[in-house]
Amino acid sequence: QYHLSIGISSLSDITTEVELSRVEPKQDGSGRHRHIYDLRYMRSGPGGYVKLPSDSPHYFIERASRRFPGLQDLGLKKSRLPGKACIVLPVGIRGKTSKYSIPNFVKDSAPVFSINKNRWADTQGAPIASMHDTIEHGLVVTAALPRAQFDMPVALWCCKVWESGVANAEKVHEGTDGGE
Repeated sequence: QYHLSIGISSLSDITTEVELSRVEPKQDGSGRHRHIYDLRYMRSGPGGYVKLPSDSPHYFIERASRRFPGLQDLGLKKSRLPGKACIVLPVGIRGKTSKYSIPNFVKDSAPVFSINKNRWADTQGAPIASMHDTIEHGLVVTAALPRAQFDMPVALWCCKVWESGVANAEKVHEGTDGGE
């Protein structure tokens, strides 16, 4: 079971960070929240005046702690061709190779997952999960995965739901007249 610090399906593009916690059951029946990822959104480059470079992700996940083995910092990279698969690549959070010192995809890294329409696949192309975008969003993991590998698609799926919510949100205009 997982918990988000705020609901993501109706966020605007103003929000830039959401916490994801795994809820681990305790013996007394309650749950302990273990913060595992920060989901992040970058809409533009530094200062907001520069378009985000293509080597930087709009949506990415950052490990909350290095103590959990197997967790990775990952980002969603869309294909330039409409309708093509989105791939998940490792992200350098500190932006050491970025022109603007912002998080960017690790150069020459291999995809960790691919997402084609609603189907998720691992590095060998084997299906691992599918998304359902009906009234309620859902992710069904169809492969047996170690805990850390299970957490990664869940966190990235949350980013996909967030991205969809931002894309479909009403545009907010400045001023009392609604920008007219």
